[in-house]
Amino acid sequence: MIKNNFNEILKKAQSENRAALFIFVTGYHPNYETSKLIIKEISKFADAIEIGNPFNTSTADSSVIMNASETAIKAGANTQKILDLVKEIKSEKPKFPAAIMGYLNSIHGYNIDKYVKECKKSMVDACIVVDSSLDCPEDDELFKKLKKEEISFVKLVTPTNDENYIKKCLEKTTSWIYVASYAGVTGIKKYNIDYIKNSISMIRKHSKEAYIGCGFGIRTVEDVAEVSQYSDAVICGTAIVDLIEKEHKKGNSGHDLAKKTGEYVKELSKGLAKK
Repeated sequence: MIKNNFNEILKKAQSENRAALFIFVTGYHPNYETSKLIIKEISKFADAIEIGNPFNTSTADSSVIMNASETAIKAGANTQKILDLVKEIKSEKPKFPAAIMGYLNSIHGYNIDKYVKECKKSMVDACIVVDSSLDCPEDDELFKKLKKEEISFVKLVTPTNDENYIKKCLEKTTSWIYVASYAGVTGIKKYNIDYIKNSISMIRKHSKEAYIGCGFGIRTVEDVAEVSQYSDAVICGTAIVDLIEKEHKKGNSGHDLAKKTGEYVKELSKGLAKK
């Protein structure tokens, strides 16, 4: 395991006998200033943030996140600007763990070497690549270069992945591994607790060291309470992005929108029950 803010916060949560809460938002949604306000407010109640790098040809995102990405792109979002957004957030809260989540196409188009260097400059703690195959050379290249900079490379595991795939993912896990609670796009239905248990069981069989974060379909404080009994971190994304979009359409100011989002995250955090 490498030493970075994700490992530190997960270790802290474990010492407190609870799961950590990770929140996903689409960067620049609905615009730069509001996005920054939202993330700063979330940081008061969550343990870490995942910032989505908007991509217009996503394969694993629900219509909610796809629409948010389109809004963000219209507001000027691109890979460099998302990195700059993380840098601004981290300059104010350097210990708050921040991951960039997105697609390999964006990273490859930006240039892998440049991406890793800019991630380091921006104090990014983890990189989650939704569509990165274990067999593609770019996956291996990205993993090795991120590891050298002590940035976590987070792999996704779904219910359709077998034990051999999980073992290979664990070879590239330097912090935590992302368990999707069902096969399909993000946030379209409620999580499947049996799938979660099965994936976690296979991971634990081959690693006692790797932390496990679980997402997809987690929306309520009750959901957080149930999933936190099995996972080291609970991830909530689509419900947050949906709330931001609805509040934005109401014409709320950036500050009001951020406050509403913070209140929702604060409520979710109450589900981080003792194990």
